[in-house]
Amino acid sequence: APFTWTDGTKLGPKGPAEEVGVWLRDKWEVVAGASPEECGLLGGEGMEAQGGPPDRFAQLQQLEDAAKPELEVVRVSGLHCAFALVFWVHQTAVDFRPNLSLTAAGQKGSSMSEDLFGHMVKAANLAQQICRDVRNLAFSEFGRKHHAMKDTSVFARKTAEELRQHAAALKEYVNGVMADSIGLSTGGA
Repeated sequence: APFTWTDGTKLGPKGPAEEVGVWLRDKWEVVAGASPEECGLLGGEGMEAQGGPPDRFAQLQQLEDAAKPELEVVRVSGLHCAFALVFWVHQTAVDFRPNLSLTAAGQKGSSMSEDLFGHMVKAANLAQQICRDVRNLAFSEFGRKHHAMKDTSVFARKTAEELRQHAAALKEYVNGVMADSIGLSTGGA
């Protein structure tokens, strides 16, 4: 298995963060144990021009370089990669306590909180894009024909769709935390 669930891993505060945390915990073993060959090809350089998925390796590398040393993502399959990205966003989000004011938010340069916020949003967006790739039947066929993959399983495609939705919920959660930190929260209205 490319990763393991650790006792004491945070599920998050009640609401969307906790819902994602519970889903991640409940899916952990089955995703970790799923055969990478059936979990969707992770797009690499030149694949898109041949009818395959976009180059997600380059996007991952840029994100990892920007978020070092906190982020290091598995690349054995599209589903495993997206799952790891969403897990990182979740764990980072539940500890995210930006200390910003509206005036600080408009200043040139960015704070560590703003940088981390940007990395979380980029990671969630990339996870969503990879989930769409996993669900794409043409990319599944491309992986089978050109990269010794098996057809992407129904399990992987279904899990990728659930994961895509959880990544969207995490983006909303992180945006809310950031808005609260600069006094822009509408109080849920």
